[in-house]
Amino acid sequence: MKFTLIQYLKRINKANIYKILIFLPILIYLGNRSLIAYDEGFYALQAKWILNNDNWIAPTWWGQISLDRTIGIQALIAFSQKIFGPSTFSIYIPNIIASFFMLFFTYSLHKEFFGIKYSLASPLILSTTFLWINYSHLATQDIIYSSLITLGIYSSVKFLKGNKNTFLILSAIWIGFAFMLKTYLTLIPFLAILPLLIYGRFFYKKLFWLGLIIGFIPFFLWSYKVVIVYGISTYSGLFRKLIYLSEKNNFTNPFYYYLWNLPLNIFPWSFLAFIGFISSLKIKKFTERYILFFYPLIIIILLSSFSTKTPYYPIQILSLLSLNTYTAISNIIWKNTLLNKIISYFNFYLVPSFLIVVVLYLNSEYSKLNISNNDKLLISLGILSFSICWLSIGLFKSNKNKIIFALLGPYILTCTLVQSGTLSDRAKEYRIAAENLIKKESLENNKIEIIKGDINSSNERSKIIKISLLMPKIGNGLKEISELKKNQYAWTTNSDLKIDKINKVKIINDSKIFSPWKLVQREG
Repeated sequence: MKFTLIQYLKRINKANIYKILIFLPILIYLGNRSLIAYDEGFYALQAKWILNNDNWIAPTWWGQISLDRTIGIQALIAFSQKIFGPSTFSIYIPNIIASFFMLFFTYSLHKEFFGIKYSLASPLILSTTFLWINYSHLATQDIIYSSLITLGIYSSVKFLKGNKNTFLILSAIWIGFAFMLKTYLTLIPFLAILPLLIYGRFFYKKLFWLGLIIGFIPFFLWSYKVVIVYGISTYSGLFRKLIYLSEKNNFTNPFYYYLWNLPLNIFPWSFLAFIGFISSLKIKKFTERYILFFYPLIIIILLSSFSTKTPYYPIQILSLLSLNTYTAISNIIWKNTLLNKIISYFNFYLVPSFLIVVVLYLNSEYSKLNISNNDKLLISLGILSFSICWLSIGLFKSNKNKIIFALLGPYILTCTLVQSGTLSDRAKEYRIAAENLIKKESLENNKIEIIKGDINSSNERSKIIKISLLMPKIGNGLKEISELKKNQYAWTTNSDLKIDKINKVKIINDSKIFSPWKLVQREG
């Protein structure tokens, strides 16, 4: 049967739409949202000040220049709000787009390594990995940064296989863009992929250097502007941040940190990812063996040698771990060996059985978790659906059905977590209290300040970030309560009634939820 060009294009579009639709319930949540204090609250507040002050050069913090990092993610959030409006949802649009791209590059790598068959499996595994989906719903730069790294890996692989100039440029351009987000941490993925670049003689290609220059243009232009406007001493804050991260600090962890933290955070694929990672060492083709085994191994070693260790640093290798997980699943299903039977029994029987026990505990009187009955019901249904899917895998004779149900269980669980608002409405009680306060006091058009001198602890800092994000309009902060103008509002922790009388300040709200912060107003 012959198809016209238009019919063929329609067929392709339908296939692509179908693939995109699968991921929409995982990546897009249209319900009420609220942000946590760190790090997304920090970036979202800085984005607010970019728009309020029309300053796209230096990130600020309550009126002060805060140049311990670039303005990359803050500018992206601000730009998104400028285009799509000042809604909370628009804060997440850059992250949603980057998440789709990372899934696409994972899908493309799957096709390069394993062929078109079951090519949706690896991105589905990635999208149902807890660490990945958790940060896909946080307004931070980690998913954007990781998607750029995955672009670099995919482009390098494509160039080695096809020698196309487009992929040669892309194999370098990601480095500069990633540097604009994470600066010196970009050195880690670069060092990891360096042996592959040397093997492919990338450094002998002019277009590689052209891509490198293009990628660094945003960083160079931004750096030039900062130095011209604020001086080299302010710009040197970037170097002080590097020193802080390399020395002992609050995020310093032992060398073996990722050996337990990473498996814990890539649930439910932890065991299979490890099995697939080990088996990838046997791959004969150098490029595939290097990308699937040596590259993630080098990343973990480099991250482990760094003083600062956080759960989200390994997000950059999750695409590769997803590919390794698919390898493990396909081996278990297609190769009927005693070892694979043992692995299958452990993963597809013991794990879901344990989760059923978790559901029983969650709904018992002994549970201490502070979640609503509605959320508890949704999460319980998601976990039960997941467990049933995995427990039923052994009932199928068709390998295709086994793979479908291996992916379907985590997919249902992830969709449930996302659509219940668990990953998006993280400061729900603050949001509800703020909405009621704004409505009661008609604060929609009022700019609300904070008294900066009242931030004396990490708890006060964390709370005022959440509160400020929920206010319609915020100022740059005041040093003292005496600076309040007539009829002006501010958040303060000051409980000295004498000072209130002297400055004619009255308390508007001192509810427990916002404590120790109180909303006050200077009388006219």
